Amino acid sequence: MIGICIRGVDVKKFKDRALDIGLHYCKSVINGKNVIGYHAPILNLEDEKNIDYLKNLIKNLDGDYLTIHINRGEDEVKEEVIENLKILNSLCKKLKIKLCIENLRRGFSSNPKNILKVAEEVGCYITFDIGHVPYGKRLEFIDVIGDKIYNCHFYEIEKDGKHIAPKDLRNLREVIDKLLDVKCNLYLIELMKEEEIKRTERLLREYLLEVGKIC
Repeated sequence: MIGICIRGVDVKKFKDRALDIGLHYCKSVINGKNVIGYHAPILNLEDEKNIDYLKNLIKNLDGDYLTIHINRGEDEVKEEVIENLKILNSLCKKLKIKLCIENLRRGFSSNPKNILKVAEEVGCYITFDIGHVPYGKRLEFIDVIGDKIYNCHFYEIEKDGKHIAPKDLRNLREVIDKLLDVKCNLYLIELMKEEEIKRTERLLREYLLEVGKIC
């Protein structure tokens, strides 16, 4: 399935698509038949107030998954964070929501072995962000975390905090093939401009059809 990440674009422009709602952009929770999942704001998961916020948030979601960041690029994850993640994951399981942690560009979460260890200890899944991983390390990254990937943030690469749209799939075909090998079937286009989203969606859809995958 191909979904559209709502990150500063008008949700009405993509109301006929599967939607991933970025709660760091939307002022309130958006539910609806096309909403398949959510991305939480970046929060300090050592703070109990933030954990209470996430608990209340989870109770009001109507999608299949929630993606969160486990830190902001620090070199380690404290035990308090692991324990709080276990609490959140337990609540998600009760509500049939998959909790996913996302890899980051720097720090602890940029190491696939680190993020896999957390996912295994907590019992949650991973959102694989392609653009957070350098070109030459993407296949290796997927090899490590493959069994835990639930969905993928799809775009070319992140530079200076901005997500760059692909002009073609030259740098992405092997990554898509590897993701298909590990049974990742949910590709979320995470871009900020309507025209870039639509062009990337077309490129991805054409390639998935080319390799015989229904999307």
